[in-house]
Amino acid sequence: MKNGKFTSLILQMQYVSRWNEYGPRFKDNSASHSFRCATIAIFVGIIEEKLFNNPLNKGQLVARALLHDMNETVTGSIKHITKKDPHVANHIQRLEREVSEQIVSYLSKSLQPFFFDYIVNAEDDSYIGQLIMHIDSFDAMLFCLREFTSDSNPYFKKQYEHFHNQLLHSDFQSIVWLVREFEKKEGLYELLSHILNLDKVERWIGNFNLIPDNDATHSFRVAALSLFNGILESERFGNKHIDTYRLLGKSLMHDLVEGITGDVASPIKKSSNEVRKAFEKYEKEVAKSMLVKLPSIFHDELIDFMVNSKDNSYEGQLVEISDKIDALIKSNLEMRNNPLYGERYYQQLTIIQRNYENPCVIFFLAYILHDLSYTNFLR
Repeated sequence: MKNGKFTSLILQMQYVSRWNEYGPRFKDNSASHSFRCATIAIFVGIIEEKLFNNPLNKGQLVARALLHDMNETVTGSIKHITKKDPHVANHIQRLEREVSEQIVSYLSKSLQPFFFDYIVNAEDDSYIGQLIMHIDSFDAMLFCLREFTSDSNPYFKKQYEHFHNQLLHSDFQSIVWLVREFEKKEGLYELLSHILNLDKVERWIGNFNLIPDNDATHSFRVAALSLFNGILESERFGNKHIDTYRLLGKSLMHDLVEGITGDVASPIKKSSNEVRKAFEKYEKEVAKSMLVKLPSIFHDELIDFMVNSKDNSYEGQLVEISDKIDALIKSNLEMRNNPLYGERYYQQLTIIQRNYENPCVIFFLAYILHDLSYTNFLR
């Protein structure tokens, strides 16, 4: 049941609230925050490599940014000022590490070394670990900016100015460059705004939902599931050709166009081959229009991640699989309270069983889905 327990924690990330005590207009949670951090990490990795000639491990950078707050499913979101207080700082660090190590222990032993790095060592003293901390602050700056410009909240204005000034004096050239480029309020500013606002794109509209969902939390789950599936296939089933960075990039950005197009229900988009192809063409054109405004250093990789997120590559197929698994999990959680989700659950299960024989799918159906269903009916 251990891998299933890890998957449950991925789902729980959206229940960990952030900023609540300050009355934000836009609710935030650890899943949305982690999605944004991982997506920002993609930009930072490209900047480091192409502008400052520092070819770091971009897969490791993005994976750490994605999972760096997993311990918050136990500790909650602890204020920065509390974490730095000399009375409790060491105790909090020790507790967070212990919780992170416990989370990693839920995984199969072949997966543990990778996720130990992504979760326990996420913000260590290494170059990448310190970069994660600055990416975290950059996301906080974006969130505070949206808050005070939307609601004139003086607290968020003060926090925005604090993070903005801090990041402008960062030791990382890539972070300073990113802030300066964001200040131009042009292409990168627009795309980052779409990423920030993806939490406003609601999913499963028209249904009674016990569990609210949006494109940001969904993208976090798809990326986390894709990472798990990719490492699983590589380490337990010998598929050593999976590009973790490319898999994460495609997973994180597969729904970014919905910041413009909205979330059109799958039965509509796939009602016929003609309609499906029309929507695919439309969404690809929207993605290209979003990317053409960016500096050229981003074009090649982001076209692959956004325009061709579910292409015929194995990474593209794993994104499609994780997207469908996420819908199956959603239906599994909701069907106790809404019979319509019971029908959707079996429809989605049938689609997965008939179309995919990948090792990660077989593993999910044989072990993780059983654990999730068992836990669901115990509640």
